[in-house]
Amino acid sequence: MLRSLMTAVTGVRSHQTMLDVTGNNIANVNTTGFKKDMTIFQDLLYQTSQGASGPGDARGGTNPAQVGLGVKLGAIETIHSQGPAQYTGNKSDMMISGEGYFVLRDGSSRIYSRAGNFVLDADSDLVHSGTGYNVQGYKMVRDTVDPTKFITAGDISDIRIPMQSKLEARATELVGFKCNLDSRLDVGEKYQTKQTIYDCQGFAYTLEVEFEKTPTDNTWKWEAYFVDEEGNRRTDIVLTSNTGNIEFDASCHLKTPETVTIGVPYSSLGRKDEQIILDFSGKSFGLNEDGKAMEGVTQFASDSTTKGYYQNGYPMGILNDYSVGKDGIITGIYTNDQKQPLYRIALAQFANPQGLDKMGDTMFRETVNSGLANINAAMVNGGGRIDASSLEMSNVDLTEEFTRLIIAQRGFQANTRVVTTSDQILEEVVNLKR
Repeated sequence: MLRSLMTAVTGVRSHQTMLDVTGNNIANVNTTGFKKDMTIFQDLLYQTSQGASGPGDARGGTNPAQVGLGVKLGAIETIHSQGPAQYTGNKSDMMISGEGYFVLRDGSSRIYSRAGNFVLDADSDLVHSGTGYNVQGYKMVRDTVDPTKFITAGDISDIRIPMQSKLEARATELVGFKCNLDSRLDVGEKYQTKQTIYDCQGFAYTLEVEFEKTPTDNTWKWEAYFVDEEGNRRTDIVLTSNTGNIEFDASCHLKTPETVTIGVPYSSLGRKDEQIILDFSGKSFGLNEDGKAMEGVTQFASDSTTKGYYQNGYPMGILNDYSVGKDGIITGIYTNDQKQPLYRIALAQFANPQGLDKMGDTMFRETVNSGLANINAAMVNGGGRIDASSLEMSNVDLTEEFTRLIIAQRGFQANTRVVTTSDQILEEVVNLKR
């Protein structure tokens, strides 16, 4: 039998595989998060009829004479390039812009995907639509060091967005002041500012802080008290440690004290007593790159504008909406106008994404050649950003796939021609004897 006959068979089989891969790419041209594949061919093996010889004194060297015996499929590579974005308007849909894969839970195992078509199920869990795999993320908790901030806590877990759940009332523990006290005021002139605060049951109170310029240079007296709806000082609840002085340096910046603590005897109204920190330094608004307060009370020759810009108390609220930020933080929006971070989307990165194993449903799982999943929050350690209300579409390029389809078709046809040609030669050999 002719070697060309079997060699052509390997070419037919290989190009059939190329047609299969190309057809699968075209079939998934509109599949969310799909990553296209590409076939790589390699020559099969060679039969050596003459080995190589080195040059000598009498004659030069000769090259080996080898006859190739066909082609084989070397690899099917998955191309993990970014797919185009499609806006859906569905707030639970998410798209990764950059590196990383969503982390999902299937029972006790973790799987990964670029498809961010998520929905809330009956238990308020965020799941992958169509499969029900639980989306994983980091729970956000209030920072014990800086209660004005939220941080991620613990390992990843199922993301739950409990719509219509209750946010308990929180008593005000911190009031932050900033802006200016007018240094042009005469001694004895006063400036008042009001701030609404809350007790542990969510009852609202109006806290008024009065600043009075004293005869001492760069010194003001402050006093805090509650006022009623008419602006009159309340006598049914009298604050403790509620007066003192604040001093400024020659450059009109706050010198001392940065904060003071006042006592609020809510027990006189049948509620729990509280202590409230009054922050004049501006640290409750954050620090700049030098570690100094960005805001705070000053004493320049400009109109008095000091007031409370921040307080951390609120009445009870109900979770009725949520939003997703580019950093993957899912923020709950409550009926009491509070916004609190609930979870932060987790993303997995791999040393070799092409080593991931496709398992259907646009899912991947790690293998020994992909490396272990390096899981972090979105936009951390090279992870991509999250685009809400959008989905990543397939990265299949139809122009490229149709070109490959033509290449595969012509390659298939050429190899079948080798088969028919070899058959005709065999037929001529058989016909030598009549």
